[in-house]
Amino acid sequence: MEAKANKFVKMGEKIILNLESNKIHHRTKSSPGLWIGPLMGLSAAATFLYEDHSYSEICLLEGLTGIGLIISCACLYIFLSTDKVVVKDFQAVYFLPAIITSTLYLFLANKGLLVSVAWGSSVGSLSTWGVVQAMSYFPGCFTLGEATAVTHGIVLFLLSIATNIPLRYHLPPIHNHDIATVILQVGILYVLSICLLCATFPKLRQTAQFYALSGITLLVLVIPILHVLLDRSPLLWIFFFIFSNSTRVYLLFYWLVCFILAWCFIIYRVISKSKATTSDRKVFHILATMVFIPGMIWEPTLLYTVSGVALALLLMLEVLRFLKLPPLGEILHQGHSVYADEKDEFVSLTPLYLLCGLSFPLWMPANDIGILPLLSGVLTVGIGDAAASYVGSNWGKHKLVGSKKSMEGLAACIISQLALIYSLAAFGLIDDNRQLIRSTFAVIGVSVVETKTEQIDNLVMPLLMYLCLLL
Repeated sequence: MEAKANKFVKMGEKIILNLESNKIHHRTKSSPGLWIGPLMGLSAAATFLYEDHSYSEICLLEGLTGIGLIISCACLYIFLSTDKVVVKDFQAVYFLPAIITSTLYLFLANKGLLVSVAWGSSVGSLSTWGVVQAMSYFPGCFTLGEATAVTHGIVLFLLSIATNIPLRYHLPPIHNHDIATVILQVGILYVLSICLLCATFPKLRQTAQFYALSGITLLVLVIPILHVLLDRSPLLWIFFFIFSNSTRVYLLFYWLVCFILAWCFIIYRVISKSKATTSDRKVFHILATMVFIPGMIWEPTLLYTVSGVALALLLMLEVLRFLKLPPLGEILHQGHSVYADEKDEFVSLTPLYLLCGLSFPLWMPANDIGILPLLSGVLTVGIGDAAASYVGSNWGKHKLVGSKKSMEGLAACIISQLALIYSLAAFGLIDDNRQLIRSTFAVIGVSVVETKTEQIDNLVMPLLMYLCLLL
């Protein structure tokens, strides 16, 4: 076992050397995090297996894609660990996951030959060569494992669009969750397209051109497309969806209060010009938990919608910050300077990771997933990580072997998560004793892993907890 572990470590070191020799900057002072790479593919495949016979077509396709992503991850790591490789060039080995994924689409999903080959080739290329390109365009922002997980998440999102949007052109959605999915997919694709256009054409980064592009695209393309796909006004649907139910109105008002508190905390730090500590950043974890737990319990569809809108807004605000466009660009840049850590040198990834870590169980195409897997992000980064940071920084005296974390922080992390789980059980939201036992072991195991890893907690821990609670 020790020999295999040493071999795995040497493989990671060789990969980092290969990346650096090709002028691709790995995040400094961090291990490659190879074990993170297959987590997104495993999550997609596990969701499909968990659904059993009640899965939808998109769940089947994303489950098969998850298998392709796992194979892509293995091919990428093996290739990068060989001697004297040209990393940025597209390699023949990347065709292997494309061929396997295309075959899965063709025979298990009953897609046509042309569609299977097109989708399989896209998945195979984006999930391998795309990882390298992401690290190249965002130097120093990722470890290899993090870049792999992020790229694979984008692949799953693009595949869900390719599956769902053509279907809605012929068959407009009826259920609220399906309508919200179409709106979010088109909206997030719109924001990603703006980012891509600005990256490709420097002239669009100027203030007038940027706002003209954003406004015209929204009015001329996005809203009319949504009208066609939904066979109704998306704005009117959102209005009536919210105000037709008093619980949704109360929740939105409560969330607005949480948002104002977060904004006030940011402004206070900017005005005081004091660098935020790790404990200060955990305030946002607590506020996010206050948002997500009531939403998960009472209005998951509304939370699903709001989380997608929040992701689109965060991406757009990050573009404004990066380009320093008025009126918010300078204010956002000041906030970034106060709250950024070593992981946010180029892009503000930490808030994006926090939102995605909390939300991704909601975004998976599952129909009957339980409350605990849905709360995997809340448990790990919302509750456990915040409790560990607070207790560890104030009372942590006994350091764990081989870690900067303390035993007191680890205990707080475990106890706080178990307290939430057993509180939910006490209120009748969890009635399966086997699930309680499994979640207890999952909390302990994932918390121990968190003390050992150098990777970004907000991204890694929710994925790992989600898998532990499903499998």
